[in-house]
Order: sequence, then C-alpha cells, then structure tokens
Amino acid sequence: MLSSIKRVLLTLIILTVAAVLFIYFYSKGRTYYNDDSEVGNTTGNIYNGGLFCEQGGTIYFSNDAEGGKLYRMKSDCTGIKKVSDDKAVYINVDENYIYYARGNNTIEYSTDFYSFFSNTGIYRTTYNGKNLKVMSVDPAAFLMTSGNNLFMQRYNVKDGFNLTMIMIDGTKERILSDTSAVPIEYLNKYLYYTGDSKGTDIKGMELSSFTEHTYYNGSFVYPIFSGDYLYYINTEDHDYLYRINKDGTNPTLLVKKPISTYNITNKGKYVYYQINGTANDRLERIDTDNLKSEKVMDGNYKEISVTETNVFFKTLDSTTTYRIDADGAVNVDTFYTSIVPTPTPIGTP
Repeated sequence: MLSSIKRVLLTLIILTVAAVLFIYFYSKGRTYYNDDSEVGNTTGNIYNGGLFCEQGGTIYFSNDAEGGKLYRMKSDCTGIKKVSDDKAVYINVDENYIYYARGNNTIEYSTDFYSFFSNTGIYRTTYNGKNLKVMSVDPAAFLMTSGNNLFMQRYNVKDGFNLTMIMIDGTKERILSDTSAVPIEYLNKYLYYTGDSKGTDIKGMELSSFTEHTYYNGSFVYPIFSGDYLYYINTEDHDYLYRINKDGTNPTLLVKKPISTYNITNKGKYVYYQINGTANDRLERIDTDNLKSEKVMDGNYKEISVTETNVFFKTLDSTTTYRIDADGAVNVDTFYTSIVPTPTPIGTP
C-alpha cells in the first residue's frame, strides 16, 4: 500500500514538473500581441532620442550615470533599478515587452562578448531584461511601436537608408520606402512620415495596399500630431515653431525664435522647446490654449522627454539631467540617476 502511494506521488511530481517546464518553454518562445491602439512611446520622445518611456506607472529610461544602460523606476522617480547592460535608445514599451535600439557601438569598452560583436540593432526583451530577442542587427533610428508593428529608419550596406516595418514577433519584414524617411505616427490605418529629418513634405502610406500619398506640402521638421493640431519646426521660416489644423489649414506661428528641439506634454497642455542661436538661448514652454510663453531655464539643453507627469531635459554634454512637473509650476529639480540621492530643488528662473 505504501509503495503504491509513493508511485502515485512520484507520478504526480513528474507530471507537475513536466507541466511547469512545458508552460515555461512555451511562454518563453511565444509572442504576446497587442491591440491595434497600442503605442510604444510618444512621437516627441522618439524625436528626442527615445530616452524615456512610461508604461503602466513605470518609467523606462537610458541612464546617463551608467553609460546609457537601460533602467526603470516608478513614476515618482523612486525605486531605480537596472534592466539591462545594453545602452538603450529609442525605447518603446507595450504591455509585455521593451523594444530599443542598441547603442553599444558608442561604449568604449564592453565585457559582454556577444554585445562586442553585435553592437547595434533593434532588440526586444521582457520587463526584467530577460528573453532577449533580436529584431534586426542593422543600425536603426526613430524606432516606433504601433499595434503589432515596429517602424524605423534603418541602414544596411545593401539597401542604404530605408523606412522598414517589422512585426513585433520578428516576422514580415518589409521596406516601405527606400529613402531616409522618418516615421511620425500610425493613424487610421495610415503611417505618416517625412522624407528625412531635415524638413520635407509629410507623406502617408495605407498599409493594406502600401500606396503612398502626400498629405501636407511644406518643410516640416519633427511634426507631432496633438489634439486638433499638427505642430512642427518650419525650416522655410527660420526654424520657427508652428502649428496647423489637422486638415492643413490655418498655419499659426507660435514661437518667433529658432528652435532646435521641442516636445509636447501627454495632456497637450504645454509645448517645451529650446531656443538656440540667439543672444539669450533658453528653454521655454508655451501654453497651447492661450499661447502665452514662459522661461524654464537659461542656457542650452537637448533631448526633451515627457512622461505622464514629468518633463526631463539634459545639458548638451549629458552630464546633468533636469526634471520639471509636466503641467505644473516652473520648479526645476536635478534628476539623479543613481539609486541613493533624492532630487534637490534648484529654484525657479
């Protein structure tokens, strides 16, 4: 009787272990797909290097204090933890995965043998930095996740620069344009993009037929759809900041100063922008309702990134990152990317 019980228990243990192993390996190799409405990061963040991205109350970011390695933290900028030793840019996050462009080619020394010979490309990993999947080994920029597709500006020796689409499981790779096109956004079954990053017309492609049309004529740099408008830097008018209605009417000058970069808060309340090439270079923001502007900080800054409640921006040498409440008062803090210190107020301008 006792031996029979032992055999039954042994059989149950074996079946349980087998079931656990089956579930593990099945889940490890399986791709979890998104709703069509899923967006991996905001267009404005991608233009600014895709260095910050928020998903489900967690911010994923490229940590300058650690050579750009992939980190995560809570939305209040606490609980900082490393996700990967990869230098990550153009970060996108959906409900299951993190996608990023690997920039290990800019790291002077790497102890990782695989990364040494695979320094660039697009990669997918789970939230804990495991189950790494190679999506593309070619250098790529302006990575954008929409639904179950990745769009990117990519380069390889055979094809040169091109606009490429790949499904999030790594299949159905397709070149959409054999130019250095920059993806803007996927809206209503159309992928919108500019011909390059220097200012061109805005084109759209319907992805079921792969037919291309020109939707906005002009010289658009870093166009962003927000609310009822399309915002952009106008290279035909001294790099001033403009917006037009989505139907292409009523172009409105917002900032009559040359702009090097900008971004829009998630609620669309403020546009943050860097004024360069003047006697008083500075970071400002403008209220999109009343079009009143105010100074944030004097000086030259870059890589303006937004999350749900934060705006981050950096000094030109990337030695200091600052943080401000996205839609609150102009109170700027130094953002510490190490694990121990807490932000220290530096006052208002």
